[in-house]
Amino acid sequence: MIRILWALINIVVGIIELLLTFRLICKFLTVNPETPFVAWLYGVTAPLVAPFAKILPNWKFSGFVVDFATVAALIVFALAGGLLLMIFSYPRKAPVSVEVSPDV
Repeated sequence: MIRILWALINIVVGIIELLLTFRLICKFLTVNPETPFVAWLYGVTAPLVAPFAKILPNWKFSGFVVDFATVAALIVFALAGGLLLMIFSYPRKAPVSVEVSPDV
């Protein structure tokens, strides 16, 4: 059961991290938000980035945009996934000790 939970946590966090990474790249390269994939991507990831959007502003330079809210979301979700994996860690087996009695 724990292995299934581990796999599920890894898959969900991996998908979230992948989507947020695509969002970061699209924002950085200032991709047209009217295209269907980018509009879908921004719509799906908007709730994930919303808690950080008002705290951290975007940084614009030479036509590129660094979205610090997305960077913060990437870090927070990675840490949250790692924390969940630590909470639901594999049960460790107790080491087996073997005592050998000397033959007399």
